[in-house]
Amino acid sequence: MPPCAKGEAATQGIKTKPIITLEQLKAHDKKGDVWVAIEGKVYDVSKWAAHHPGGEHLLENMAGQDATAVFLAFHTEHGSGGQARKILQFLPHVADVYLPPETKLQIAFRKLRDQVDSDGLYKTSVSFYVCLGIWIAFLFSAMLYLTLTAHNIAQAIFAGAVFALFLQQCAFVGHDTSHNGITHRRFTDSVIGWIIGPSVTGISTAWWKRSHNAHHVVTNSTTHDPDIQHMPAFAITEDLFKKGGTWSYYHKRLFHFDSLAKFLISYQHFFYYPIMSFARLNLYLQSWLLVLNFDVKMEYRTVEIACLMIYWTWLSLLISCMPSVQLRLAFFFTSHMLAGILHVQITISHFSMPTYTGASFPAHPGEEFLRQQLYTSMDLESYWWNNWFYGGLQWQVAHHLFPRLPRHNLPEVKKRLQVLCQEHGLEYKSVGWWKGNAEILYSLRKAAMKARSTKVISFQESLLWAGMNAEG
Repeated sequence: MPPCAKGEAATQGIKTKPIITLEQLKAHDKKGDVWVAIEGKVYDVSKWAAHHPGGEHLLENMAGQDATAVFLAFHTEHGSGGQARKILQFLPHVADVYLPPETKLQIAFRKLRDQVDSDGLYKTSVSFYVCLGIWIAFLFSAMLYLTLTAHNIAQAIFAGAVFALFLQQCAFVGHDTSHNGITHRRFTDSVIGWIIGPSVTGISTAWWKRSHNAHHVVTNSTTHDPDIQHMPAFAITEDLFKKGGTWSYYHKRLFHFDSLAKFLISYQHFFYYPIMSFARLNLYLQSWLLVLNFDVKMEYRTVEIACLMIYWTWLSLLISCMPSVQLRLAFFFTSHMLAGILHVQITISHFSMPTYTGASFPAHPGEEFLRQQLYTSMDLESYWWNNWFYGGLQWQVAHHLFPRLPRHNLPEVKKRLQVLCQEHGLEYKSVGWWKGNAEILYSLRKAAMKARSTKVISFQESLLWAGMNAEG
């Protein structure tokens, strides 16, 4: 019997909750019937899911599973942890779950998590972000000056290059705020995010949080992770198309392997960098699609829309000050194509890593979250002189396991994780920038060769169509 059940009976004088197994818990994994286990207690979050600040889809991804590790990673005492635990007290506690004894790996990771907290690694360095703010302000000022004084193509291109660097650096801060990794106060970090995100870079923080948090929970799941669902443009593994396509539980639609998808995927290793150069335009589109989709529950929708309008207003006015159409186009396309380096940074830590299918990662109970992140993520090697360029994305494994941690403390956590992995025979993958790019191209080419020999399946022949028309 879990300690929590025994404790309740002894201290509150109430009947103990029924004890269920992990297999029985898995039966409650559907919309409208969402049970999750946290620290031995099973909660029915079916009704609460729609009110979850992170989005209903996150709880549905963890439905029927022990969500303890994910809960502790995202609800630390330095962020929303206190509020989350208060909410748990009001959710239906329907059962307790029998969990097998902790493994040596579980114990070691729990101790590491406690040490990270007790050693003050969640504490944010004010000086770090002050310096970062000065750097970003300098880039913005330089961009304004260079743009307003540009009188030839070369000057417009240079101004665009500085703007690209500004957009990249702002994105890193936006990433920090979306994880509540600066002040650890949700609203305060949201305000910083609205300024640095939709107002000055044109990307909705709400869209980013919704998509990115799902990516963190189900990293590299072919069916659930939106960050690897890019058909018809890309497919990092044949599992995304070998059965005629993939049903996305995030997008709620089929990514169909049709003739267009086959052609693009067959040559995706050639298209990768050109598409990354224009990927920012897609982020603009996705931002507007979310904020204008009133069927999706969203906090501060009006604020997000207003901030996006501010971005397009000031950027349009700035570009209009340039003396010719040629200079305006040179500035816009240079800035947005060079900003594509950011999209390479986003994909490089996961595109070449293994994938799996479904919402639950196959591993020993209690080890799923740790093993999932080590299996699906990799770091990039960096040094004191170029850490600024990567913006914290180079420490991807540590970040995925400790998503609320301030960026500047991730290197220390990486060292500790590497020691843990060495002691338990696990791989902590970390490669250089060029090798990381080479591995992406290799993975894309490998999938491309499979796509060329895979038959295109019409929608009427697909498994989805068969399911929709099943009888009996």
